[in-house]
Amino acid sequence: MSDYEILTITISIFAIATSFLALGWNIYRDVILKPRLKVRLQISIIMQGEYKSPSKISIRATNFGPNKIRCTSIDANSATLWRRIFRKVKYAQIIDDYTDPYSSKLPCELDVGATCQLFLPFVKDCLLGEPFTHIGIMDSFGRTHWAPKKDIAKARKRYEEEFAQK
Repeated sequence: MSDYEILTITISIFAIATSFLALGWNIYRDVILKPRLKVRLQISIIMQGEYKSPSKISIRATNFGPNKIRCTSIDANSATLWRRIFRKVKYAQIIDDYTDPYSSKLPCELDVGATCQLFLPFVKDCLLGEPFTHIGIMDSFGRTHWAPKKDIAKARKRYEEEFAQK
């Protein structure tokens, strides 16, 4: 083989490797790399000047990118280990409070770094009265981003303190 043929084969192999790398990146970027939401749940109040609201369940979602994301619904499920083993997981979709002027409305589209804040009533018959182990927000890709379990445990403890005597 001449030096010219070896150079031609080397360039061809480099071109094939580069095209496979570009194809892999495009598949990763368009199919696998989807935006991530960080979801937090807490009991809070709204204060504005002299106004102080009653306590509310606050679900906050922040888009950590890399693209826009559309939040579509609030999901909850009761998925203890035994329920998962016996395939008896209970699911629920929670409707956000459309009458609350301070609450974001679903569905909502979030740019990178944007936050959506949803408020639900904190009353005796709220979602914390049910045995949900996971509460989160579903996106337009069908993935549910769950709030940390410690947030749910803190909110449930506060719920039990408030409504145990009543």
